[in-house]
Amino acid sequence: MEPEVSEKWLGLYLPESFSNAPQSALQYRQSWGKAISILSFYIAWGSDHYQPDLAGISNILKSGYVPMITWEPWRRPEEPNGKRPEEQSDFSLQSILSGKYDDYIRQWAQVIKKLNHPVFFRPMHEMNGNWYPWCGKVNGNSPEKYVAAWRYLRSFFRQANNDKLIWVWSPYVHSVPDESDNEILHYFPGINEVDWLALDGYNWGTSREWSSWQSFQDIFAKAYDRLTESFPEKPIMIAEVGCTEEGGDKGNWIAEAADILQKQFVCIRAVVWFNVHKECDWRIESSENSLLSFQKNWNFT
Repeated sequence: MEPEVSEKWLGLYLPESFSNAPQSALQYRQSWGKAISILSFYIAWGSDHYQPDLAGISNILKSGYVPMITWEPWRRPEEPNGKRPEEQSDFSLQSILSGKYDDYIRQWAQVIKKLNHPVFFRPMHEMNGNWYPWCGKVNGNSPEKYVAAWRYLRSFFRQANNDKLIWVWSPYVHSVPDESDNEILHYFPGINEVDWLALDGYNWGTSREWSSWQSFQDIFAKAYDRLTESFPEKPIMIAEVGCTEEGGDKGNWIAEAADILQKQFVCIRAVVWFNVHKECDWRIESSENSLLSFQKNWNFT
């Protein structure tokens, strides 16, 4: 299934496997009293080139959820032989374009086709940052190479006649570094190359020296306006969002976000919450105040 124009979908990223995520999501649905439609997963190509888990993805679909697969050409720093992203030149955009990973990409295209079901597919996200090997400002990359690499990846799926994937182009809400040649739209691969637009953004509060408390509007408004004005025909989602407890009232933040999504961000058709305690405690249930506010105010379904 894919959302109808009138539908609004809630999604979750949970630190779970394909096999365990549906049960965890069911528990959240029962606890929160909210429908959950999208389950988000991150697949790093990795040291050993992670193979597509057809049975696991099928399990998500059979459980009534739409998977969103964020496909990451890198080796996680915590892996054996892992390195900082900017040191992973073997996953530069030029390495992809050179054909180094053709067999791996082709295998994914052929296997995922067997699902014969819509799946959100989000390759090389947050490309306008500087924290992944495919980002435009590291490893000799550029926006032009990113566009070429995106089209190159998609060509394999077209050759496999894989027409069920929903290709999601997902920049971060602001570019790092914030320079004219790193502007979000420089990375757009083309109208016919992208099915959905997406944005990632977080309220880091005072958890870092460089951060301060920001509202949902503070975080998303500028990039949202940029994308919806440039590509009004494309559906758009929030593919990652979270809020820390540090520096403000998270319950109030959630209430304000729920309200403004209905009033100002009217083109948003899905919101996927990054529900994990990672850099910060992004979880909806990070405190009783946060959870109660979500249960009371969140009506984006």
